[in-house]
Amino acid sequence: MDVLQVVLTGLGLVALALGLIGLAAGGLDALVFRTRPRLTLLTAVGLGLLFLGAAPPTRVAAGEQDFPDPSPPVPVGRALGQMEQSPPPAAPAAAVFPEQTEAFRQWENSLLAAYEAAEQALGAVPAVLEGLAAGRLDRFTAWVHLGRYSQDVKQAHLALHDLTPPSILNLEHQHQLKDALKDLHHSLANQRAAVIHLQRHARTLNPRDLEAAQQFLAQGRVQRQRGLERLVRVKVQLGLGASSPAPASAAGPPAGR
Repeated sequence: MDVLQVVLTGLGLVALALGLIGLAAGGLDALVFRTRPRLTLLTAVGLGLLFLGAAPPTRVAAGEQDFPDPSPPVPVGRALGQMEQSPPPAAPAAAVFPEQTEAFRQWENSLLAAYEAAEQALGAVPAVLEGLAAGRLDRFTAWVHLGRYSQDVKQAHLALHDLTPPSILNLEHQHQLKDALKDLHHSLANQRAAVIHLQRHARTLNPRDLEAAQQFLAQGRVQRQRGLERLVRVKVQLGLGASSPAPASAAGPPAGR
């Protein structure tokens, strides 16, 4: 949302709130808004500014729009499991300490939980777009829902941002996992950008926003694939892949920090 939209939406909300409060209370302290006609006008101006900054409460012609689908073709957890069945080439598994295995599993679970939360929000977007395309939802309602899902993806992205590879792993594995995290970060950022463009389209009906959304989705999915491939390589080296041989167990304290 650009600065002008924020200003218009904010002014609209303030004017609408003041108008409704004044109508309910019978007037405001300011002399100019003590009569009901003026309060009604203030409320109408607030609604107008709100819809101008957001999206109008109108419907699009049924079947007129062809929206991209932001929902993941395969959920991230299932995609990771499928890749483990035929993993990319990786160096032979080295000796691994039990503490390293446990730390990696906990870190991986946190990573997948954050990414799955984002994909849950992305999976809810098509229902809004279908409602908008079919005329069941007006543009303002769709705009609000898409904004909420965009924020949900952002919150999940922030949770992912807080993750760092376990320091108990050796430095090579930590670097590989940092690269995987970077790809997954960019993946969610691009997919959220796609939702933002879809939300903007609900306001403007500009077809260029649909094209941009499709491009961001494609980039995000490529980055997700690359990030998962990096993650699987480390799992194979740790002997944690579904089809990888177990590494030799190590004795003594980990020395990979």
